[in-house]
Amino acid sequence: MRVTNMDLVTLAQLILMILRNLNLKPRKYELKDIALALAAYSLGVQITKTGIPPSTLYYYLRKVGIRRRGESRPTCPSCNSNRVVKNGSSRGRAKYKCKACGRTFYDALKHRMDREQRERILKEYLNRMSMRAISRVEGKPLTTVYSLVRRIGIRAFTYLTILKGELKNFTAKSTVFDEFWTYFRVRHGVMREDLWIWTALADGVPFYEFGDRSYGTFRYLLGWLPRSEVNYTDYYCVYQVLDNRVASKKYTYLVESHNSWCRSHLARLARDTKAVTRSGRMVEYSLALLNVMYPHVFSKEIT
Repeated sequence: MRVTNMDLVTLAQLILMILRNLNLKPRKYELKDIALALAAYSLGVQITKTGIPPSTLYYYLRKVGIRRRGESRPTCPSCNSNRVVKNGSSRGRAKYKCKACGRTFYDALKHRMDREQRERILKEYLNRMSMRAISRVEGKPLTTVYSLVRRIGIRAFTYLTILKGELKNFTAKSTVFDEFWTYFRVRHGVMREDLWIWTALADGVPFYEFGDRSYGTFRYLLGWLPRSEVNYTDYYCVYQVLDNRVASKKYTYLVESHNSWCRSHLARLARDTKAVTRSGRMVEYSLALLNVMYPHVFSKEIT
């Protein structure tokens, strides 16, 4: 039965009548305060602290003969048994143990999603919706949405890593280089950290590397790239180590279009947004997920 405010007030008035009939005269507290505390305790309702110590409360509970309403416990998810006892807590969540099968489990709500909802969440995330907005729209906790995106993003990242290893033995006709900037941790202040994403389009196939804007990060990107007949870059001095390099803004519009396409699909890559990422790894997983679910070739060459 659901407890309402009227139930609490009515029970408090009945307990007050019993206390007066018993001729109880507390020294430090009012009878009405004690009656309200006893009624709240018996119904399991949390009220504002009245300042009555537990020892005094238990004394009047014995006098009146009130017992607290029994706490409902969940059934075992394995055997559906009611022989469940408390088994401590972890991170603020109550743990229970089944005496029938011995399983230990949490008393937590199940947030299972069907296939259609999972696909809808991924499409919303890859169309510039933040995780908090998806959580509000879909009615799922933020942690559930985050776990889904991260799990599928790791699969996409692993798939692209294997594909990069297979493409390393090929020779591309042209490769276009560029880098763009984002941030994580916080938007402003001391804790803000910049993250540079180096992008290379080898015949339209994107390759990424994440880090700072130095040659060390660019060197890791070169380790993944296949051989190329010609390399198109801007005038940044790091690209001088490339062979067959053509430095001109005339040919880098393809990779700049790709970077703009990524910003338009991922809220965490927008220049000014509240969807601030707190993990550099999530940027990698998000870009991998975007390229797997929405493959797009930015190239004039047909490979």
